[in-house]
Amino acid sequence: MRLARFTAADDVPRWGVVDLGAEKIQPVLGRIAEWAPELIASGFTTVPAQGGPLALADVRLLAPVEETAKILGTGMNYWSHLERLGRTERPRSLTSFIKPRTAVIGPDDEIRNPALTEQLDYEVELVAVIGDQVTPMTDDAVPALLGYTVGNDVSARDQRNELGPDLVSMKSLDATTPIGPWITTVDELGTPADLDVTIRCRVNGAVRQEDTTKRMLWPVTEILDFFRVRISMAPGDVVFTGTTCGVGLEDGRFLRAGDVLETDIDGIGTLRNIVGVHGARG
Repeated sequence: MRLARFTAADDVPRWGVVDLGAEKIQPVLGRIAEWAPELIASGFTTVPAQGGPLALADVRLLAPVEETAKILGTGMNYWSHLERLGRTERPRSLTSFIKPRTAVIGPDDEIRNPALTEQLDYEVELVAVIGDQVTPMTDDAVPALLGYTVGNDVSARDQRNELGPDLVSMKSLDATTPIGPWITTVDELGTPADLDVTIRCRVNGAVRQEDTTKRMLWPVTEILDFFRVRISMAPGDVVFTGTTCGVGLEDGRFLRAGDVLETDIDGIGTLRNIVGVHGARG
């Protein structure tokens, strides 16, 4: 099942089930917290429909992330990436961060190109989407997993000081984090324990990154457990799981105005965005 967030003629954000074969979307009743726990409990068979289906061509897809969602992230999770950056030893623990909702944009939205950075970088990532309540008292976060989507953790690499990266300035800038085009549910893509899908990022049609989630240092199960003991998660919260080698930081090929990013994951879809004018306001 593919679950998208969209607007139609009335411009009201809502959720829907995407039928790619028929090129339609069936609206779903309510916010994600109202239907996601029941959808998981039903074995991904029951979701409350609202009205008749709409043509995909007549709607605008949004990031599948509501305004109240937490955007959690991890880094340093692919060895090939670390090797390219000169690391010789595997990290002993996950690196984590949190983004504000204002950083998130959706399919076909323009990536903001802030004046404060000359090193805007791309990072394809599998993004896990939570569908039920998780707290430090929860024994296992995996049963609360709704599905997965595509993310590009665009980073301002030159935002550092004498102590290291300034993660707010590097990872949390407004309108720099594309997510979408929809969520593919766990039953369709695969459980975290055996997930093996290809992630890929193209810049102006040229492949810059390509790898498989099987090569994560910490799989999705361990990432969810890492956050579970630290912070409560609610339906709709999302977790970035790290990027692989091929980023601009490795060879200086940073993003420039007008660059077209195509970020895709097998079994989910492709997220397309264009980099905006450097330093433009808005």
